[in-house]
Amino acid sequence: MATTFNTDLERLRAALDTVAKLVVADPTYAPLFTRLEAEIAQEEALLADDVVARARAVAAQNATR
Repeated sequence: MATTFNTDLERLRAALDTVAKLVVADPTYAPLFTRLEAEIAQEEALLADDVVARARAVAAQNATR
């Protein structure tokens, strides 16, 4: 299962890189950038098996909604 998370995390980081370039060209993509950052934080917390970090990631993601 950790392999899946690594794959997901790599995919999310690649998407963040792409969206970062889009935000520079057009700030309307900023909410997508923020969402990807939150999803990356949540995946990293899952990999670290850190309950507090996972809770922060969820709280941060819910704050952007």
